[in-house]
Amino acid sequence: MPFDGEWKLLKENEQCRVYSRDIPDGTGLPEFRGVGDIDGISPWELGLVMRDYAFRRNWDNTTLQQGMLANPEPDFWLSYNLSAPSLGGMISARDFTDFQFARADSDGGYTHGGSACDFPEVPPLKGIVRGNNSSCGVRMQPIPGAPDKVRLHYVIRSDLRGSLPRWVVNKAMGGVIADFYAKLQLNLPKRDRSRYPPRPEAPGQASHPGFQIPRLDGTPGVVAPRG
Repeated sequence: MPFDGEWKLLKENEQCRVYSRDIPDGTGLPEFRGVGDIDGISPWELGLVMRDYAFRRNWDNTTLQQGMLANPEPDFWLSYNLSAPSLGGMISARDFTDFQFARADSDGGYTHGGSACDFPEVPPLKGIVRGNNSSCGVRMQPIPGAPDKVRLHYVIRSDLRGSLPRWVVNKAMGGVIADFYAKLQLNLPKRDRSRYPPRPEAPGQASHPGFQIPRLDGTPGVVAPRG
């Protein structure tokens, strides 16, 4: 598929649309994008839900293990993710170490992004392929007149490594993204809303005193306020 700068529809259901496109940088790695509306939550709270690994562990079946490795600043952290096999095992489990950030946007939205980074304290596991995420993330966009509805944009470009045919990657990523939207919407009513404090008044602050991201070993990592 030649690069023409346009997203091509890969998968569509009632919850979202998933697109893909090629990037002309010589790597051959496609970029994937999901777009869909999530009901019953504000952009700020959805941003915290996306960072709440303890909650996501209960329903996000795209991952086997997920947690924080280090938290150098309130809105910057290093994470570990062990993905689940997909397509009936055609794509085996991969693991990733990423540098991540969160940002509260001036329009009332919320952005959460990141990219791969080396973390020597967590070497690749035996039998697990270490993947590499290019710049990727999610954007929680406000919808005018609908304070409890969010347009969720999901963008990812990942080198899964190994000899994987393009059609296998397309099918796997299309299914993973679409399934994520569906599972997120289905499980939102089960969240503990007391864990998600109101949006702070400080411009750009994406964390809140007392909000915690679990560390990889299960102990809480406290996100401290700025200042």
